[in-house]
Amino acid sequence: MNHFFIYIDVKYFKGVFINMFCKISITSAICAAALFTGCSDDSSSGTPVTAGMDEAGWREQCLEIINEYRATENLKPVALADEEKQKCADEQSAADLKSNKAHGHFKECGEWAQNSGPNASMANGRKAADVAKYYLDMMWGEKKLVESGERDLDKDEDYPYIGHYKNMRGDYTKVACGIAVSEDGTTGWFNVNFY
Repeated sequence: MNHFFIYIDVKYFKGVFINMFCKISITSAICAAALFTGCSDDSSSGTPVTAGMDEAGWREQCLEIINEYRATENLKPVALADEEKQKCADEQSAADLKSNKAHGHFKECGEWAQNSGPNASMANGRKAADVAKYYLDMMWGEKKLVESGERDLDKDEDYPYIGHYKNMRGDYTKVACGIAVSEDGTTGWFNVNFY
């Protein structure tokens, strides 16, 4: 096992994950990235990956959650992008899972923005809809930093702290919800592409 050090960006503050620098080993970094979703000692980057999940209606549930949040700010609802873009989001999620890199294949599906939910634990039969809800709730939760005045939607330097929220409330008309799962069924990767 390689022991070298990297910096990661994870800090829990007032119900929201924000940036903080920590010095840890690469194995711990992989686990830290999955801290809030479950963790394994080995990365799935060498594990075969399956794009998509055979779960009826989960994309519609993903869309419904996004639109419920948008409605709280009187924003227009978004629609699901076409099937080709949904499939592309699945394949993009698989590529990100395999490389273990969030946004590693950003824009390959022609999206203008992307929210990524890496290394989701799929333990105990966790479904795609569960993963989508978990990550979308957490992403919208970044709004607390704006409401508290700690971050500003109009400041580019605040994007790393509130970017998921900003994307979900953005002036988009369509979304593609994608997921991939490691072949052993233990780890998932969730992406939402905005068009």
